[in-house]
Amino acid sequence: MKKLILILSFAFLGLTAQAQIQYIEEKPQYIEKQADSLTKIYTKKLGLTPKQDLLFKSNVADYLIKREEIKKNYKGKKMLDQLYIVSKEESGSMSEVLTEYQFELYEKIKPSIQPLAKVDQD
Repeated sequence: MKKLILILSFAFLGLTAQAQIQYIEEKPQYIEKQADSLTKIYTKKLGLTPKQDLLFKSNVADYLIKREEIKKNYKGKKMLDQLYIVSKEESGSMSEVLTEYQFELYEKIKPSIQPLAKVDQD
């Protein structure tokens, strides 16, 4: 019984430790530049700290990649629906980086800085 508990404990601790390791992906340079540009704008408007700046930029880059994939794979209303979902996910992840005040301001200014997209009507 003790062996079983010990084995389960080590397995659980191993999984927990592995979950905390963040894998750094190499992002395309143009994505990094876009993320950098957007982060600079938000830093001025939201007053981000250096730590927030790094986390914010990483989140922006991740979601820029997701947006790009959506634009490649979808068209029309389906694309807009998917972009809306990803935009909400991005906002959710930003709520973990920003203070409450910063997040409220972010939600107000985000549509003008990062509009979803426009669909051409045939």
